[in-house]
Parts: sequence; C-alpha cells; structure tokens
Amino acid sequence: MFLGANTADGFVGFFNKIIDTYNLEKLYILKGGSGIGKSTFILRFADAFPKYSRDFLVCAGDPKSLDGVIIPDLKVGIIDGTFPHPVDPIYPGVVDEIIDLGKFIDPTKVTADKQTMQYLSSKKASHYKKAYAHLNSARQIHHKIESFYKDAVDFTAVQKILMKLIDHHS
Repeated sequence: MFLGANTADGFVGFFNKIIDTYNLEKLYILKGGSGIGKSTFILRFADAFPKYSRDFLVCAGDPKSLDGVIIPDLKVGIIDGTFPHPVDPIYPGVVDEIIDLGKFIDPTKVTADKQTMQYLSSKKASHYKKAYAHLNSARQIHHKIESFYKDAVDFTAVQKILMKLIDHHS
C-alpha cells in the first residue's frame, strides 16, 4: 500500500496515522540521508519475519523502494521518517523509537564526494519541484476537460451501476 502520494499540492502523507491505525506497540522510525540504506534496512527487517503477514508500504516516488513495513500480528512497524515524509515520534519512549542510520556514515568516505552529493541533492529537489508543477498543470487540464462533460453525465445512473457492481462482487 502507499501511505503517501506525490500530488499537485506536493507530497501528501499519512505516516503519522500508522501507529493508531494498526494499534502498534512498537514503531521504529528510520532517520538518515538519502541513499543511506533505509529501504534496504526495511526490507531486511521484513525478511526476518517470513512466518508473519507483512504490510509493505511502497514508496510513492520509487515503487521499487519501501518506505516501511508493518507486521500486524506482532504490532510492530518500521518506517522511513525522512523527507518527503518526515515522521517524528508521537509516543516517544512508549511506542516510537528513532534509529539514526546517519550515525554509521564514515565521514572520510563521503567528504571526498561532497560537491557531487550537494549537486545531486539539489537536482533531486529541483526534479520534485518540477514534478509537482507538472502534476498541478495536469490537474488544471483535468478540471477544464471535466467542465465540458460534467453537466452531461447522469451521476445517479452511474452511482446505480457502481452499486450493482459492488453488490455483485461482495
């Protein structure tokens, strides 16, 4: 499932609602920079519990990547708590625990690529900004097209067909 989406208004997320939705007893919130291995960490966490049902939280920006996993039977979850879906503890010390993967960065290995990292981070932010602008343009076009046919559609008839389909498959 997706707990967030890239929209015409920017990123919209529901990550802070996950604790109460699942009635979690423990939620690990991963912090750390882009590319540090949060998704890999989440996947390895999920793989450690093959006997249990797992709800995978797919990244809205990269469907091959994970933003989290919930193990409902254990009432445990782990999520990426960094931009664009920053999550901070709601119940610190009781349910939520932050794991800062940034502590494990070897500064001697990354400082050599400082300019490259800064450039790529800037580019990534720029691309997201452009994507949101394109999504906004698409929304405006959709509203314009919708205005042409909205008055010609019998929404009561559409609703009846929808209810028939739902009844048939329930």
